Amino acid sequence: MGWFHEVFVSGVDFNLAGNGGPECVDLMSMQRRIAETSVVVVLSLFLWRYGYRQLDLFQVPLPPARYPTYHTFTKRLLLVILCLVFGLEMGFKFATKTAIFVLNPCHVITIMQIIFMMIEPSRMSAFWFRVHIHFLFSSFLALAFPVVNTRFHHFEVASYWAQHILILFVVPPYLIYLGGAFSVEKLKDMSYAAMSSCIFLLYNTVFLHFLGVYMEVNLNSMVCHAISDPFAGPNYKLWGLMYMPLLTMFFGKMTTMLYSLFIPLEVKKID
Repeated sequence: MGWFHEVFVSGVDFNLAGNGGPECVDLMSMQRRIAETSVVVVLSLFLWRYGYRQLDLFQVPLPPARYPTYHTFTKRLLLVILCLVFGLEMGFKFATKTAIFVLNPCHVITIMQIIFMMIEPSRMSAFWFRVHIHFLFSSFLALAFPVVNTRFHHFEVASYWAQHILILFVVPPYLIYLGGAFSVEKLKDMSYAAMSSCIFLLYNTVFLHFLGVYMEVNLNSMVCHAISDPFAGPNYKLWGLMYMPLLTMFFGKMTTMLYSLFIPLEVKKID
């Protein structure tokens, strides 16, 4: 673990508010963390069960693609731009020895979008594309409540804004414009909203939370509240447990409604 800590964690400055450290971990007891996480697991399993039972991805045809090939010049150019911005972000992370933050949701969303633009479209990519649309509320929150007090290098703040603007306002609308596998579900279809909430809750409150506690790093503000958190305090996570699934569903459906202006949503069942 020595090399891992050296490369991924050793550069994290715990003197900066919101980065982590013993004081961050001590915000609440381990017993409370386990109790709150147990509630999240039960809620997440309920959401997955509901969503999976409603899923009809393999019973309906996908909308037609707008172009005969997905590999358009614009998509390749957008892929290059996104890779450059993400590469710049990763360069800063490894240069400052804080690469552990690559696990934060917005970086995961960026990786997903890069993969979407590289692979051949399929029903599985359609599933994950629709799921990831509901993850985008985290990018919206990152723009609404930016945490840039830990960025000191030239262009480090600029890359933060560029990345979040690209993954929220540029890449998803363009991929939906291409159609086919990159389509959004019908507005009344709540299966993806439910399953997205399940995945997002488990990823944050189980994986990032306890990894952050172990490393004493405040991954995605799961160990203690961010400096810009309007619900800052020992109960901030209880508020988060209420608004996180609601925001996932509401923002996902709102973006689905807005992005659906690019392509028709209604499709007929396969006989």
